[in-house]
Amino acid sequence: MEYIKWDNLKLDTSEIYRRIGMPDADSERSRNFKSTIEEMRVKALGLVDARCIYGYVPVEVSGPGEILIANQYPVGAAASFFEGAQEVLIAIQTIGSRLEEESIRLFQDGEMLDGMVLDGCGTVALDEALELLRGMVVKQVSDRGLQTGHNLCPGGYQIPLEAQKILFTLLDGGELGISLGETMLMSPIKSHTLVIPVGEKLSKPNLSCAITCEMCVEQQNCAHSRLKFGKPKLVTTED
Repeated sequence: MEYIKWDNLKLDTSEIYRRIGMPDADSERSRNFKSTIEEMRVKALGLVDARCIYGYVPVEVSGPGEILIANQYPVGAAASFFEGAQEVLIAIQTIGSRLEEESIRLFQDGEMLDGMVLDGCGTVALDEALELLRGMVVKQVSDRGLQTGHNLCPGGYQIPLEAQKILFTLLDGGELGISLGETMLMSPIKSHTLVIPVGEKLSKPNLSCAITCEMCVEQQNCAHSRLKFGKPKLVTTED
């Protein structure tokens, strides 16, 4: 298993607006929050500690609606996403607890707007860390002449939340300071687990490095979908 730390997060301002329910950063109403957005963005950059532990393990479709991970752990899943896969990327990622603790303190002190915006910054940070991880995985897999599938997160309709227990068995979440409760929820809250199918010829490949609503299998169920806002994220490439 591999450990990685992300030090190059940007916390895109337009994404912060979207996460606090203001998708149009250029509107007159949104501009009223500009100073708070920037202040909390700067604060968040000093509090975020984005880290990840990940690895590749074998996978196979073991029956209708079931996959077998690491040759021993059966998991209920939407098996069509794993058809053609020989392995899966499994990962646990977090931005740490400091931002969460500061956001709670702000709420307790009655600084409701600051607390809300800082919490939104934390969600954007986790999204950006996920995009960095996705880009790294796509490159690693492509260099091996294989395909990647969709990002699949336990708790979605493709994989049940209970699968997180298996991921924590295979990966040492404690190394990141993450604990998994009896209800399968993680602490710190701004953490996530991830499964990406990998194979030579997947039935549902997805080779995009960018995390966009168009590539996300949860797009119709997400309260923050860019598609619902009518403003899909622009994907740019760099040489």
